[in-house]
Amino acid sequence: METFFAPARRTERRKFKNQLMEVNQSPVMDVLLQASEGILVVLNQDRQIIAMNHAFLEELGLTNIQEALGLRLGESLGCIHAFDKPNGCGTTEHCMTCGSAIAMMTAINDRREDEQICALVSDRKGIVSDICLQVKAKPITVDGNEWILFYAQDVTQQQFWLNMDRVFFHDINNTLTALYGNIQLLEMEAPENEEISSIRNTIERLVREIAIQKDFSHHRDATYSPAQTPVPLSQVKKDLDAVVSGHKASFNREITASWPEQDLVLETDTLLLSRILGNMVINALEATPRQGKIRISVTGSQDEEVSFRVWNQAFIPVPLQKRIFQRYFSSKDGSGRGLGTYSMKLFGETYLNGKISFTSTKTEGTVFTFTLPATGAA
Repeated sequence: METFFAPARRTERRKFKNQLMEVNQSPVMDVLLQASEGILVVLNQDRQIIAMNHAFLEELGLTNIQEALGLRLGESLGCIHAFDKPNGCGTTEHCMTCGSAIAMMTAINDRREDEQICALVSDRKGIVSDICLQVKAKPITVDGNEWILFYAQDVTQQQFWLNMDRVFFHDINNTLTALYGNIQLLEMEAPENEEISSIRNTIERLVREIAIQKDFSHHRDATYSPAQTPVPLSQVKKDLDAVVSGHKASFNREITASWPEQDLVLETDTLLLSRILGNMVINALEATPRQGKIRISVTGSQDEEVSFRVWNQAFIPVPLQKRIFQRYFSSKDGSGRGLGTYSMKLFGETYLNGKISFTSTKTEGTVFTFTLPATGAA
């Protein structure tokens, strides 16, 4: 068998030289190659490279373009399967599922643009690496000649972390399922044990947290739909206690709290609400020195707004106040910061339709406030 997928033929040598001359003398092709910021390769109808931009030359680690001319893409990139068959790239069993080969053949046969993900193992000068490219093949006719413009973007790191996300959610769900099953067995043996019941509630909360995070992670462009349910303030208080209790930031620090006597009811997503309030309280604790204290106050009345306020004595400098809700910005040292206040703003206003604000002065300290509409009394 000559090929398992794409045609095996290659352009006759004299014709190929003429194609090189035509491309080199074309002002249109010159502009395309110069203007493209990413990787751009020009292919003929037999999928051979007849031109490339500087970005692709750098990707190959070449200084002489002649080394790549006439090759097919997989051959130039060092794909370990490119020479599995005598006729090279595009003709092996692996090429049947290669994103680059599929995009090229769609552009050649159907004369339409096609975009794919191409995953390949590259062996260049003994260095083996996994590469993931987002590729697009686009047919173009210039001066009566038909070419394929082949664009590529290296998305290896993005795909790596996406796959790691998926592995994490898969494995953590398996672990939680086993843990939840064991705690249920313990609860059956000791149904009155409050500590076991508390652990079960924490596990259930963690399962819901992970489900929300999975939705955000896998559908970054989608809009999350909050699970709006009636929840009394007494339950909100229990959920907040579960988040803060045992957190290292609460050690050797005092928390005073004031909640309304009337058990008001909110129509909201309880999990997102507890995440917002938990961030408010933990941020305040982290800003408070040991032996210091913070205050939580909840105010409101039936059929009106309910406001959650968290106070600490620390002052946020004015320049930092301007960026306090900015994503990735943090006044704390270290990477991975700047998400607590950002997530409060995101969840509180975008998803729960509330209002997040703060004030901070040297004399009065800092107060973060989250306001939500109430729906009545329990």
